[in-house]
Amino acid sequence: MFGLSLLLAASLSQQLQSDLPLLLTGSLVSEYRQNIVAPMSDTWRIQVQWLKPEAEAVKAGDLVAVFDAGTIQANIERLKNQLISTQEQLKQLESQHALKVMEAEFELARRQLLLEKADIDAAVPKDNLSLYDYENNQLLQQRATTELKKARETLATARQEQQTALFKQQLQIEKTAAELAEAEQNLTKMSVYAERDGAISYSLHPWYRTKLFAGVTAQPGWLIAEVTELEGLYVEAWVHEVDVPRLQQATAISARFDIAPEQQFPVSLQLLAGQGEKRQSWGNALYYRAKFTANSLPVAQPLLGMGLLLEVR
Repeated sequence: MFGLSLLLAASLSQQLQSDLPLLLTGSLVSEYRQNIVAPMSDTWRIQVQWLKPEAEAVKAGDLVAVFDAGTIQANIERLKNQLISTQEQLKQLESQHALKVMEAEFELARRQLLLEKADIDAAVPKDNLSLYDYENNQLLQQRATTELKKARETLATARQEQQTALFKQQLQIEKTAAELAEAEQNLTKMSVYAERDGAISYSLHPWYRTKLFAGVTAQPGWLIAEVTELEGLYVEAWVHEVDVPRLQQATAISARFDIAPEQQFPVSLQLLAGQGEKRQSWGNALYYRAKFTANSLPVAQPLLGMGLLLEVR
């Protein structure tokens, strides 16, 4: 008897739950948006120096965000000085090694002349000289041959050292120039311009869920703001994994703006993400992104970010 009562109670609870609509909170967003992301920096923190006010209209080409570029500018100046220094070092190395090669070439030419003279002296017959002079000439010839071989090796070494030193210095110049170009490219990312007409909306802090503002210190990769057109509007909502089946089986979906709760209007589900995501500070459950569209909106001048309440039946 007790088990039957529990079964009836569970059945009644499911019936009541199915009679109640599934309520979702959503916001008005646009398909055409430009994400303003904190750019890469030399440090793990970067300050948002300036943001265009949310109340002002945005035109394509308008400056909408400026990030602190102090460290990048200092790095650019350092790299410029380093590039000049490495280029001067290259010129010095060219002069130094050119002199070493020239000295080695001169020494080789001198040793060749000395060997030629030693060959002439050593070619004098033994009968025409004393034994001491003859043997001395032979010894001088051997020594001249050895010295000539050493001179050739010294010249080859000097040329190899010249090639290696200049190649290494040229690589250093190219490395510094590449770092300078990258730093200058990063500097251009410190000022962000609008790519389209629309409105700007500030994003929420990824940890505290408070709206970001000019002057805040962010980390590279954070979404700071969005520039969106007032075209391609749709309602975006995040659905708890438990409620996904009810949404998929819905027969009617309606919505109302927070600012106009009495004006209910129909919407249709256009897209439901196939994979759930964990939302920070929302617990351990998975949430699925859902996209809803309407033929018309009851609000005369809708603003991006407006909140809505959706009823799913």
